[in-house]
Amino acid sequence: MRISSFTVLLILIMTGQVSIAQDSFLVKPYLQYATKDAISVLWETTNPATTIVRYGEALLNAKEPNLALEKKLTGTRFFHEVRLDNLKVHTKYLYQVVSKFPDGKSIESEVYTFSTAVDDDDAFYFAFIGDTQENPTTPWAWEKIAKQIFGKRPNFIVHAGDLVDDGHIKFHWTDRFFKKGQETMSRYPMFTTLGNHEGDSPLYYQYMANPAPEYYYSINYGNAQFFFIDTNRDVSESSEQYFWLEGALANSKATWKFVIHHHPPYSAEENDHGDSWMGKSKKGTHARDLVPLYETYGVDFCLFGHTHVYERTWPLFKNAINMNKGVIYINSGGAGGGLEDFDPVRSWFTRELQRKTHHYCTFAVYDDYLSFNAISTDNNIFDSFQLTKKNNKTSFVQPPAPIINAESKIFIKQLQVSMETRYPAHKTYYTLDGTNPTQQSAVYESPLILSKSTVIKARSYDDKGKASRVIVKNFERKSPQLATKLRNPKRGVSYKYYKGSNWNMLPDFSQLTLTKHGKLMTITEDVTEEENNYGLVFEGYFNVSETGVFTLYTESDDGSKVYVNKKLVVDNDGSHAMRLRKGEVALEKGWHHLKVEYYQGGGGKGLNFGLITNDYKRPFHPNDLSH
Repeated sequence: MRISSFTVLLILIMTGQVSIAQDSFLVKPYLQYATKDAISVLWETTNPATTIVRYGEALLNAKEPNLALEKKLTGTRFFHEVRLDNLKVHTKYLYQVVSKFPDGKSIESEVYTFSTAVDDDDAFYFAFIGDTQENPTTPWAWEKIAKQIFGKRPNFIVHAGDLVDDGHIKFHWTDRFFKKGQETMSRYPMFTTLGNHEGDSPLYYQYMANPAPEYYYSINYGNAQFFFIDTNRDVSESSEQYFWLEGALANSKATWKFVIHHHPPYSAEENDHGDSWMGKSKKGTHARDLVPLYETYGVDFCLFGHTHVYERTWPLFKNAINMNKGVIYINSGGAGGGLEDFDPVRSWFTRELQRKTHHYCTFAVYDDYLSFNAISTDNNIFDSFQLTKKNNKTSFVQPPAPIINAESKIFIKQLQVSMETRYPAHKTYYTLDGTNPTQQSAVYESPLILSKSTVIKARSYDDKGKASRVIVKNFERKSPQLATKLRNPKRGVSYKYYKGSNWNMLPDFSQLTLTKHGKLMTITEDVTEEENNYGLVFEGYFNVSETGVFTLYTESDDGSKVYVNKKLVVDNDGSHAMRLRKGEVALEKGWHHLKVEYYQGGGGKGLNFGLITNDYKRPFHPNDLSH
């Protein structure tokens, strides 16, 4: 007998395996992005509903909450985000959210409190956490830490990423992160940065309301400035984020400067940077690329997580301990993830460490005084210190470097190159002969037209003659690679599948035993039920409709590479979370040989491949592929 889908659904509902969504909160109200005069209130409902926030300033001798003001959005929605503005600085408010569903039912939250950001000269207190993702051994950790932070009554919370275990799974947000942290997040705004476990998921950008573009931003609070960076993306010297951070730090007048990102520039953790029980560790990640900026522009603290330990360094400057100029690096990755350990040999930069302890940190700041505590879940303060800042500098230590802009790094006939001087009072000087520019070199005034391969070096000078770092860009004129004539193109590509074993990099597939092979219409990692330890090689041809320079990309978790006409174009190798890498190639109109290699180690997985045009990622259509 065939059972209808309605009957199946009814059985599942009656046995409790499926429930019908009731009109209620899926995520209760929480706070984001507090400034002196505004704050964001967010929540999510199980069904589309209206959006209203009632709020008002706290009143003396009040008999009931003052909710005299109201802000609403038109229409209905699942996810609700309301920006309350025109508020008073450093002032206590009360608020309540209300949503009405199409069936006439209304829900109201309880009444919560918040405070706007303090004034520039006021004292403030904040909590710092990282890696609230849940693990099966201690699933209670984040909830317990959230309650302890609530007990400290902070002004706000800073989070160094890995909010959840998998950013693409909704219940990791709704049931694990928000439900366990709601009491605290309903009253104290949280400023966040992306971890690798978020996977740059759209859910992160939905739930977090940070200043644009959100994956990097800065906020001012009291006499401090906080700079948030996404170290899952490129942070090398020529990257977008590096240039942004350089300008933002150079322009900062704050007494205290904090940089927050996910990955450690310095870390003595046991095995994330090389197995220290068996050999040597790199003692940190690619985030160390940013260290020259911290040292040039007087950053006081770099805060991060990723490794689930607590570690504080000595003040570091130019890869050595320096008690006068050094930056202090604090790893606080203990708010939920599975706990880790340290290299059995003490690292030269380590001042304090705490192994296998869930914890959080607090900073109290007033004027040139700062006090710090690291606190475990049993309320034990296991590390603390106090600092007094002397001789604060608010002028440029070094002018920020200019930006060199062009459509691509390679060209076929001609290429226009422009330069962007960061401050109007500065001048940019450049050379085309490989020498470092001085104030006797050419002054940039208008775009350059290149017709041959050229190395451009540029630097900016301020009105006092101080020079920025030198920017070097190599532009190459290339002949387009010749196309292959295919007599009978067949849609799709071929693939080869290999079983692996604890790979950290792409293997030499030619030395492995083939497990299976076949044909696919598109390039995807989803060709097996295996979760971990396998590799794929896709091979065929792709078609371009005109001669030109093309940007190919892979977005993968873990490693991948792209070869065009047997030459490496994109290198996205190594064990990592979902990460975008791209490369350029000059091609003649027609078909070109393609090979894409990919491996999946452990944890999350994924592979996207295609063209980037005007910052838009476009996967290849099956009609553009042939085997």
